[in-house]
Amino acid sequence: MKVNRYILIVLFCLSTMFGFSQNYVDLLKVNLNTTQNNTFDSSSVKTKVNEVMVDFTIPIKLNEKTSLITGLIYENIETKLFTNDNTKSFGSSTLKLGINKVFNEKLSGTLVLLPKIASDFKSIGNKDFQLGAIGILKIRKHDNLNYKIGLYYNSELFGPFFVPMFGFYYLSPNKKFEANVMLPLQGDVNYKVISFVSVGCNYNGLIRSYHLNDYNGSYVSKFSNELYAYFKFDVTKKIIFQTKVGQSLSRKYKVYDENDKVDFGLPLLFIGDHRKQLNTNFSNGLIFQFSFLYRLSLEKNKQ
Repeated sequence: MKVNRYILIVLFCLSTMFGFSQNYVDLLKVNLNTTQNNTFDSSSVKTKVNEVMVDFTIPIKLNEKTSLITGLIYENIETKLFTNDNTKSFGSSTLKLGINKVFNEKLSGTLVLLPKIASDFKSIGNKDFQLGAIGILKIRKHDNLNYKIGLYYNSELFGPFFVPMFGFYYLSPNKKFEANVMLPLQGDVNYKVISFVSVGCNYNGLIRSYHLNDYNGSYVSKFSNELYAYFKFDVTKKIIFQTKVGQSLSRKYKVYDENDKVDFGLPLLFIGDHRKQLNTNFSNGLIFQFSFLYRLSLEKNKQ
């Protein structure tokens, strides 16, 4: 048994799954990330990390109590994994297939299947496919406050990974302060300074794995906790821009042999983790992010 020091694990590609927990859902989210040069341990070699994420969600209302959830998530990462190698590109494409159900005035639930391809896309085979699922129950206290409990699972390349979840969403009566928290997955708080500008902070903690065809049967496991401060600009009620500056904490892009696995993983520990890392880590650093959101308000259809 090995305690995992990455306590603030967040699965950023799942953030839109929590859209039904507040009074809106983000139909389209685009994130562009870049870092300064990061130095590899015990080396003068440096690398940048550039990331693109596009998250598209289509809720389909069947009736007053039931909606289908469909959509796609695309991500691409460019960085060096070895000091003596060129920059590599890898990422994932995820399909979202689920349902949101209102049981009564106080209780609703969301269940989503998340099949995906996570790879360097040099070729596609069985090792590039992963299957995940997320289930969330929302307990509504009143229009501006609800609590959430849930469970996430994914068949990562290092082994089965489970994340129990608990969180809440709160909007102040004057609609200036907003908090959206899903531990240990994500946290975001913001305050509206003027009608179209908000300031806030959030954290994203990531753990994902991608099959690498280039390295003769291996995978990269990404770990990163990221803390951001940001400005949010509401151009209209539907169109939103965010500019963020953040800091990575305990960031790792660890490459392992494809047969080197754990028994299963939880947010605070990995069971049976005796893996041997094949590369070296590079340093933490500043992250600059630009985000575009296209948002649908749900206030006319409060549950």
